[in-house]
Amino acid sequence: MRMLFFLFTVLVMASGCGIQDGNNEAGGNSPTLTETQHTGEVPSDEEMLIGARNQFPSTAENMNSEKTFYSKEDAKLLVKKHLQLNNNENMSVTFEGFKDDHYLFHVYDLVHFNNQPEKMTRGWYKVDPESGKVTLEKK
Repeated sequence: MRMLFFLFTVLVMASGCGIQDGNNEAGGNSPTLTETQHTGEVPSDEEMLIGARNQFPSTAENMNSEKTFYSKEDAKLLVKKHLQLNNNENMSVTFEGFKDDHYLFHVYDLVHFNNQPEKMTRGWYKVDPESGKVTLEKK
């Protein structure tokens, strides 16, 4: 009886774990949730490499030729350029945060009254991070 049970177990395991040559060829199995089914002709490795080489240069050129986003430092330089400010050691352009998806900068001069430093505000300026357009928010 033990021998019969052992043979039955081996037979079940061998049939469940065996390789089924007919169904493992391309297109033999129906796709599972994690697999995709390709209905057209599969390109060769060489065709895939040629296609990848042809696509890369145009993508790289587009990335370098278009500037689609300005950083905070770029925006700060745009504010200085917009106001035609020289490098004055008493003048400051500071990033204050975001307002309406724009960078917000506070432009002021540091002056001393009665030996106390005071900020003399020139204005608050917004910079659009996509276009680089500088606008006066508040004087």
